[in-house]
Amino acid sequence: MAVPVCGADGVFVAQTLAADVTTTTPAAPARRRLILHAGTHKTASTDIQSRLLRSRGLLEEQNVQYRFPLKDVAHFKPLTKAITRGQWDVWHDYLETMAGSSGDLLLSAEQFAPRLTQRKTIRTLRSLAQQHGYELTIVIFIRSQLDYINSRYAYTLKRFYHTTTFESYVKEVLAGRLPSSGTFTGPKAKRSDVFDFWNYFAALLQERERGLDVRFIPFRQTDPDPLRQLLTTLDLNPDLDWAASRSEALNQSPGPRATWLAREVGLRLARHGISHRVIENSSAIIPQEQSFRRWKDGSYWGFDRDLARVVRRHFKDNNDRFAKAVWGRRWKEVFIQDRTLLKRPQAVYAPETASEMVAMQRIADHVLLRIERRQQPRAFNQLREALERLGSTLPGTI
Repeated sequence: MAVPVCGADGVFVAQTLAADVTTTTPAAPARRRLILHAGTHKTASTDIQSRLLRSRGLLEEQNVQYRFPLKDVAHFKPLTKAITRGQWDVWHDYLETMAGSSGDLLLSAEQFAPRLTQRKTIRTLRSLAQQHGYELTIVIFIRSQLDYINSRYAYTLKRFYHTTTFESYVKEVLAGRLPSSGTFTGPKAKRSDVFDFWNYFAALLQERERGLDVRFIPFRQTDPDPLRQLLTTLDLNPDLDWAASRSEALNQSPGPRATWLAREVGLRLARHGISHRVIENSSAIIPQEQSFRRWKDGSYWGFDRDLARVVRRHFKDNNDRFAKAVWGRRWKEVFIQDRTLLKRPQAVYAPETASEMVAMQRIADHVLLRIERRQQPRAFNQLREALERLGSTLPGTI
């Protein structure tokens, strides 16, 4: 008899127990799995996808297909967008093209995660998979709130989604609001409880109780390499010659000075009425400036110890509910690195002198000018003249 047992890596495995029987029943043929790796956000999804693509031949040797829905795109966003639009024929067409494969089918997109918070969507996907001869498997990485909030703050700030200070951002999160979520409406509206996994993934947990194969992975708690964690969870051999990480597939996190600069640029964009939505490749602007300035500040860490303790206490009860439901253990027994995060020194930046402030403000003006020149070339000279009248010029380095 097979029963679920929580393994040392926080993932449930099957263990066979002896039974006093004299006859055996032939095992039913294994069905193909439709595997959705659904992030979550800021859990190395881009790096994992890059390595899966470069390891596609090795995946096929393991009887796993990693094929995109369109020939001219190397991602699964057409499928995530089809869910939002209710265009399930897109899914049927894609799965029909895979009908000749006898193995599992693996899809990876962090955009799946918010869509998998809706019970109707989960059940539709499960039914659709079964119609095409698959059993649905959902795999989701879970990141500690301290790490997750800090990373998401820096990411959304460098994308100019908001101009909130870190302390205010955390205050809004604990009050059940998510800064920048108000910029999206309708099907693209973002839930504000993304850090409360017990509530955010309530529908998935309920479907899991009803037999759906849902596997939650504690991000980098059982192995420093998320791809190895994913492969192990999917019962694939992580010790084969899988493609290594590449720097271009790693999202560069802004350091303390770059994070400060991102907020200053965001404030200027707001004053000039420039929306982040019209800025092409906005996530690269601040990292490029950081690289150009040769700022080697290390990683941004917005928490001081008191604020970190407040956040941990806030999520403690629901974290324990989630961990016990998923891994059969308390949260702190799974996320053993939280103790280190509670003691991590704050790493932020603010100009210390008047001259340093002037130099940093000029850099922010320079970044704004580059954005404006790219968006509206004809208006660039007018904006430059306006800044010069205010006494600001193109900056040097700091």
